[in-house]
Amino acid sequence: MSADESEQAQSPGASISRRGALRGAAALALSAISTPALAQVSSSRKDVLVLGAGMAGLTAALSLLRQGHNVTVIEYQERVGGRLLSLPLQDGQFTEAGGGHFRSNMPYVISYIRHFGLPTHSLNDGLPRYLVDGKTGDGSNLGAWPWDVAPEERGVTVSSSLNRYLYRAGLDTDTVLDSRWPDPETLARLDTITVGDLIRNVGASEAFCKLLDAHGGTFTSASQALGAIPDLAYHFGDQNLFRIQGGNQRLPAAMARAIGHERIILNAPVIAIDQSGSRVRVAVQDGRELTGDVVISTIPFSVLDTIEVRPTWSSEKKRMFQEMEWDKTVKVVVQTRTPSWLRKGLHGWPLAGGDRPWERVIDITGNEPGGHGNVFFYLNGRNAEALLARPRETRAIEVVDQFRSDMPDLFDEVLLVRDFAWTEQPWIKGSFGSTPLGGGWMVKEWSTPENRIHFAGDFTTLKTGWVEGAIESGLRAARQIDPEAKPEGRPLIRQEL
Repeated sequence: MSADESEQAQSPGASISRRGALRGAAALALSAISTPALAQVSSSRKDVLVLGAGMAGLTAALSLLRQGHNVTVIEYQERVGGRLLSLPLQDGQFTEAGGGHFRSNMPYVISYIRHFGLPTHSLNDGLPRYLVDGKTGDGSNLGAWPWDVAPEERGVTVSSSLNRYLYRAGLDTDTVLDSRWPDPETLARLDTITVGDLIRNVGASEAFCKLLDAHGGTFTSASQALGAIPDLAYHFGDQNLFRIQGGNQRLPAAMARAIGHERIILNAPVIAIDQSGSRVRVAVQDGRELTGDVVISTIPFSVLDTIEVRPTWSSEKKRMFQEMEWDKTVKVVVQTRTPSWLRKGLHGWPLAGGDRPWERVIDITGNEPGGHGNVFFYLNGRNAEALLARPRETRAIEVVDQFRSDMPDLFDEVLLVRDFAWTEQPWIKGSFGSTPLGGGWMVKEWSTPENRIHFAGDFTTLKTGWVEGAIESGLRAARQIDPEAKPEGRPLIRQEL
């Protein structure tokens, strides 16, 4: 069955159940898989076991396969894609339970999408309405902002002010996205400072920090600068957003087809890794055991720490597993009759943000066909915890009701409401893995193999939560095994990772 046929098989208006969504995604991911012609055969062919079929694992597997290595991918779930999970809405639209969009400052993502010939549609960057300290103001009407921002923060967008403050702090939204950033001096300088402290030191007002939190998420100014600045660079350094037509999960589906279904084992939670012998042995839940010369693990540290490993982990790896912070994230998916917010001069990523429990609402409609509005609420931290404590059958609609009470003019008829919580997924138990303050030592630690186990995953980069980071990490791990491992396509970057 082709990708287009898979999409047509998911009937418009179908409800989103977790099991149904995962089954549909599995069919999309593994349909019509073919085996690639190998580019060359390595003189030292290795048997490589890749743990995890998300973007990092698929990137590593495909790059090593192209070099002639024997690769087997072992995946906990019944689908490929990790946190790229596309869910069908009514009338042919798709929402994203995971990675919701890409930007043109992601050269690896663009090169992979182009290489596999995947069609895209455009989204709008954020022109939001803010609700902070009980006051409301629109990004489209800067002259009417009611907050006591500094004189130099008036009449300009949150994005413009933030970029000015980053520049004053010796940073910019281009350099910090280079795969070689940060250098040791920058790593030490930013290791124990928050974003808020960084920009306050160069003139940012408290009112501006609150607006930044409303735009980027309530945690933004309190986040560790080292990990948050690349995230800010994506959101505030580029305005060209896009998604893949038919769902972003079509990218890992295409990669899985290139790898070959016979090399991907689904429904195989890893329960033990033994590298005490001449070969690394990996045991999975159903009793099977696979062996290889080397392992690339993309298993989140929140789960990897529960797996039996021989010999036991080093004290440094144990510390990393225990101290990495895993955010709680819930997405509340909403489809409306029309994108009615456009008539108010508002749109994009985000459409609205505030210090209210609904936190942010993200408009991913863009020029997606179907005619309906396509948004989701992004709740993190305490807001996510509070939502998860509510009854499952009503918690999503409660978020929408709160928002409509605060901003009654932005949504017209609501057609569909669902929620998806990454904390409830047993193979990750969270959403974004981030370093705490004073956690810069983790950068070296996640880049260092443990004997024959190499580490990848977006959480092993400072681009946690981003597909670009996942691809970078997969290539890094692959090149630790074979320095000649290459990405798909030709990324337009100054120097490859």
